[in-house]
Amino acid sequence: MSKKKDIPKGLTCPPGKTAAQALFKTLVKTVSEFKMLEYGDRVLAGVSGGPDSVALVLSLLDLQKEYGLTLGIAHLNHRLRGEDSQRDEEFTRELAGRLGLAFHHEQADAGAHAKARGLSVEEAGRNLRYAFFEATAKTHGYTKIALGHTRDDNAELVLMNLLRGSGTRGISGIPPVRDKKIIRPLIHVSKRQILEFLAAREQRYRVDASNQDPVYLRNQIRSQLIPLLQDQYNPEIVDALDRLSHILRMEDEWMESRTQKEFDHCLINQEKNLVLFSAPLLSQLHPALLNRVLRQAILAVKKNLKGISLAHTRNIVEFCFHSSSGVSLDLPGQVRIYRKEEGILVKREDKPLRQIGKTEKLARQEAKRKKNQNKTPAP
Repeated sequence: MSKKKDIPKGLTCPPGKTAAQALFKTLVKTVSEFKMLEYGDRVLAGVSGGPDSVALVLSLLDLQKEYGLTLGIAHLNHRLRGEDSQRDEEFTRELAGRLGLAFHHEQADAGAHAKARGLSVEEAGRNLRYAFFEATAKTHGYTKIALGHTRDDNAELVLMNLLRGSGTRGISGIPPVRDKKIIRPLIHVSKRQILEFLAAREQRYRVDASNQDPVYLRNQIRSQLIPLLQDQYNPEIVDALDRLSHILRMEDEWMESRTQKEFDHCLINQEKNLVLFSAPLLSQLHPALLNRVLRQAILAVKKNLKGISLAHTRNIVEFCFHSSSGVSLDLPGQVRIYRKEEGILVKREDKPLRQIGKTEKLARQEAKRKKNQNKTPAP
């Protein structure tokens, strides 16, 4: 029986040692399972110069003929490591030239961006990268953006979110496909396989020293916590965390479909900055489903869920169905929850909530003054 039975018809393993062939089989299975590529796709690969992203480009080249791909490389220089950042850019430029691929590059000051917006350097760098990838893809007509996240990256994120107390969405890890455009073909490939693959191909790569800096939580998890768990508790902890994330992602996707049905069922009215629900219908939902419907409403008016925690959704439920005081509840992002006669209104105000609250307080004081004035007997 052929050892290539898991490879779709028309695809053959590239020449090389067993490590390269093993990675290729995993790659093909992942691309097929998640329907990452269509024939004729124009794929922009985000490449830092590190081993994962370099392996990503070589892997996509192995698929190029079968899928009729047009490939390009995108590199963002964050300017965080001085000359090392410049060397990363030059290495990636040389790689693109040697492989005959289009090279798209840009420089951005991630440190300044983080300071200006009150973000961590990691978050700022991630935001800048994705914005650069999206803009480049749009400008040059790329249909997919490929990123080099691996099974180890996924396990690290699952563990990090678990330590932070995240819900199922956070613990479900890195999605293989996002928005039908961002794909991660190496998400089922281990770091060890990546390094063995590059050694088999005799391919150089750059090493980012900041990936070992213990100031970052992810690096602590990678270099300290996971090795401890492997040594003391479960040698296959990375596989276990990765498996957990994929189970939770499937269940989360099912719950999302159920959430949308209940959202529509309870909905009275929806506009750009407001969602009005039937309070009696909402009150009949299972608590887990109710939390999801409320979060979806906040997402609809706020456009993101940044700053919205499980504690906030619990406060909303308490306010809407168990508290006898107050007519509104304030949330981050100028979102306010109102209790109406038979409805629950989720609204994003166009003014700061503090300013609205001050105006409402003055209005109440004025109404009280007039009421007392009317009660005063005439002389």
